[in-house]
Amino acid sequence: MPMTDFSGLQQLTSLIRNIEAQMEGAKLMILTHEHREEIARHMVEGLVGPSREHKVRIETSSGEYMNQLAILEIGGNKYTFSKDHQGMFISEINYYTCRITPNSHGILVYHQDYPGVIHDVSRVLAENKINISSMNVSREQKGKSALLVSLTDEEIPQSLLSRLQQLPQVQQVLSLQ
Repeated sequence: MPMTDFSGLQQLTSLIRNIEAQMEGAKLMILTHEHREEIARHMVEGLVGPSREHKVRIETSSGEYMNQLAILEIGGNKYTFSKDHQGMFISEINYYTCRITPNSHGILVYHQDYPGVIHDVSRVLAENKINISSMNVSREQKGKSALLVSLTDEEIPQSLLSRLQQLPQVQQVLSLQ
């Protein structure tokens, strides 16, 4: 049986370390029965970085999940990590579906659902010659809280994050860098 490369999980949890203000109280639930220790090791290394000053509580699930590897709860947010034939990715953030791959550049835009959000975000990025490689929008229900995930070919400058933050109905813009 070929060895699976879990280094993508380390890169994905490093992305989370960049967007989460607090590491205190992080809980990692390993959902798969195979390679539990290796999955946990890569994820914790990505999350706490070289400092190792924060502890991550690790639990295991008694169930078996089709493609899901782990769930990380931190700072009031829940991140689900999955794997398919293309590789590993973050598949959900707080029940919003997405597909964030390792080494991604891009943004998370939390907003109230409204017609034109995709146009508004895309326009700001296009005006600044930022190419979108993939985009996903997920919402609770029409007109309620939503999350737009835009992955890009390059990093998004801080000045653009401020501009995106000023769009109608936008509550928070977070960079994946």
